Order: sequence, then structure tokens, then C-alpha cells
Amino acid sequence: MSRLRRLLLILCLTVLALPVLYGTAALALGLLPAPHRPPTQGQPTLPVYLISNGWHVWVALPARTERDETDWGAWLAGSSLAERLAEDDYVAFGWGDRDFYLNTRRPVDFRPDLALAALLGRGPAAMHVMRVPEAALTGSELKTRRLEVDALQYHALAAYIQTGFAPGGSGRPQPLTEPGFGLDDAFFEATGRYSPFRTCNEWVGAGLRAAGLKAGWWTPFPYGLMQGA
Repeated sequence: MSRLRRLLLILCLTVLALPVLYGTAALALGLLPAPHRPPTQGQPTLPVYLISNGWHVWVALPARTERDETDWGAWLAGSSLAERLAEDDYVAFGWGDRDFYLNTRRPVDFRPDLALAALLGRGPAAMHVMRVPEAALTGSELKTRRLEVDALQYHALAAYIQTGFAPGGSGRPQPLTEPGFGLDDAFFEATGRYSPFRTCNEWVGAGLRAAGLKAGWWTPFPYGLMQGA
């Protein structure tokens, strides 16, 4: 076998092995919990939720709390979504590639070129924000994972989410001109870029780990987040 053929064979085998190595690493590190801690004993807690549609995970926090940790309606002021938030609603946050978000609104809209561009980090990110009634989170229609968090964990998670928004001149989130999927969601400018190593689900996982909540060491796929759901 000539040297050129050997190099081509090695290249082909490497290309074929990469998805296997990626999937193996994602499975192993997603199922291996990173360091986390339970809520501080004796301190009041409040529930936050993870919501999964099978391939993408959002993290949902109360729109308002009795202790007023964060008023998400005020944080999102200037968007049509803020006006629709009720006292007992939750606000769900998801991060991802902007073009893929905006142009893949239904499964039939999937295009390989959009997926490849997202994996290569060619475009900016967007934050997808949804209003979710509390009753929907405790029903059977959504796949959710409930987490009880104390005040320190909540503040750390909320601060992480806020840093995912690209602030405008006022320091507040900037709504995109493109509409959401319906009346109860909206898109905003976001920081960072999507990549195979920082996926939409890993963005959520990084937030949970920063708040001391249970998540896998690396969570490019939902199973590293939804353990115990």
C-alpha cells in the first residue's frame, strides 16, 4: 500500500472514530455527577425545573418569588413576553445557535447546513425564553426534573442565566426582531457561540454546576441533566 493510501485510510478511520469517541465521552461524563451539594439544612427552598423535549433542555425559574430574589418580568422589561407573566408562572431559559433556533421551528425544517454551521460556531447565539404556567410543570405533558434550591443556589443560577444575555445600552436584554414560536415565548441576543463542546444542553449543565446543583461533568445531551427525572 502506498504512503498516500495509508494516509487516506488513517484519515478515514479517524473521521469515523470521532463520533464514537464523542458519544462515548458524552455518555461517560454525562452520567458521572459533578460535585454538588444539597440545599443548606434548615434554610427555605424553592423549586426550579428542567424541561426537556428529548433533545433540548430549558431551565425554568419562578417568574417572581415571595422573597423577591429576582423579578424576571422586570428583568425582561421591554419585551412582549414580560407583560404576559403572571405571579405563579415560571420562566424557562434555553441557549443555542441563533440561526438554528430561528430556522428550525418544526422537525421538518431541519437542514444539515444549519446544523453544520451551528457545530462550527459560525454564527451568534440566541436566548430562547418561554412563559410556562406552574400547572404545566407539575402535569404529565412535559418531561421535567424538579430541583429544590436554597437562596445561594438560586442566586448563583439566576446570575449565570443573566450573563447569558447580551445586554443593550440600558444593560437589559435585547429582544430579537424575529418572533418566537407563539405568544408565550421570545428570542433575545445572547453571549457566546455554539460548538460541539458547548451545546445548548451543556450551557444548562454549566449553570447547574455553578450553582452546586446535580449535573454531569459534561452534558452535551439531555441525559446528563435529566437524571432522576
